[in-house]
Amino acid sequence: MIDLYAYIRDNKYYNKLVIDDLLFVEYRCVVEETKAGIWSDTNYFVFVTSGKKMWKSIYNEYVVQTGDSLFVKKGANLVHQYFDEDYCALMVFIPDDFIKNFMTRFSEVIHKLPEDQSEADSVIRIELDQFLEAYVSSLAFFLGAEFVPDKNLLVHKFEELLLNIFTRPLHKNVAKYLHSLGKDQSTQLRQVMEENFAYNLKLEEFARLCNMSLSSFKRMFSSVFNTSPGKWLTQKRLDLASHLLLTSDKTVGQIAFESGFEEPSSFIRVFKQKFNETPLRYRLVNA
Repeated sequence: MIDLYAYIRDNKYYNKLVIDDLLFVEYRCVVEETKAGIWSDTNYFVFVTSGKKMWKSIYNEYVVQTGDSLFVKKGANLVHQYFDEDYCALMVFIPDDFIKNFMTRFSEVIHKLPEDQSEADSVIRIELDQFLEAYVSSLAFFLGAEFVPDKNLLVHKFEELLLNIFTRPLHKNVAKYLHSLGKDQSTQLRQVMEENFAYNLKLEEFARLCNMSLSSFKRMFSSVFNTSPGKWLTQKRLDLASHLLLTSDKTVGQIAFESGFEEPSSFIRVFKQKFNETPLRYRLVNA
């Protein structure tokens, strides 16, 4: 999978501004493949200025076009590129530490939202209000300016956006997730795994998403799930694959890819070990 944050940060093609760990970028799609797997260990906003694209979480698809906006949690997604028009978006990547420090500094005006039973997906649609529209316009100006903007001004404008996110009910799903970054590590680990198990990430990459070393990740994973990461991932991926076999007309190759298996052949072998029949036979018998 493509490490989106590192790819953009290190690519001279993109018009971007870097302030410490914050990354502001005008993203123009240069990926020729129609479908691709991407991941980022940094959360990010997407403000689409032209074209059309789709982000796919494990269970949902989010098609965006000119004027639409998303908040994407750190983790992985599948993306689908449409070529009717060149895709361009303004993006802001924000590390966890920036968010947590921000919430501490503005604790008097940022109030924790009440807990509810619903959990927002790994991709969250954002409805643009007048404040966010003004921010998108100012960010476009800064990225298009011939001079380098003052970094304090850029950070100040972004903090205004965050205050809007935290204090307006319109953006409660994003605010709820940002609040969750302050929860204990075991809760964050569970959230990261449940939202990303279907992607072909290495254990080191799952650990990075949880802000842990690999050894700490393995120890905490065992205490949270009472099994090893490898066994848990295989079981979750097989459960998803069996669900897709019975509820979609996707090919075995598509299902293997969308369930996190690197090769269809390895998927078929593991699936047969678990269900005592091939994926196609399983679909035929249980349909």
